[in-house]
Amino acid sequence: MGLGDALGVRQEKLVLKGNYPTIQDLYEAIKGVTFEAGTPSLVKDGLAWVIAFPQIDRNNQVQILGSKNKYCVTRSAQPAGVGKMISNMALEHLTGGLTGFSAAFGNSKKLCMELTTKTAETINALGI
Repeated sequence: MGLGDALGVRQEKLVLKGNYPTIQDLYEAIKGVTFEAGTPSLVKDGLAWVIAFPQIDRNNQVQILGSKNKYCVTRSAQPAGVGKMISNMALEHLTGGLTGFSAAFGNSKKLCMELTTKTAETINALGI
């Protein structure tokens, strides 16, 4: 296990053969694909759009980020969507940060990191 794994960082680069200038274009190409991480959805996250898979728990989600044909699959400790960010921040404040431990430790983090890799492998195997 490397330092990135210990810290819960996982990013897998997508190798795409087609032209996908926007994340919406990539979403259209993969929305019908079956993923172990679940069904992808296009979600507004702050000023950007991301492709997000169902949350594993409150602090673990597989997401696809990028633009202009440069995309990566990441393990995110912050679920996509402004409403989720605000509710997580409020809960963290109320519990003194204790609710965020699943983002740093535990089986959910490990599962999310594994699903990040599998999702990238699935998309890369499509040859799109």
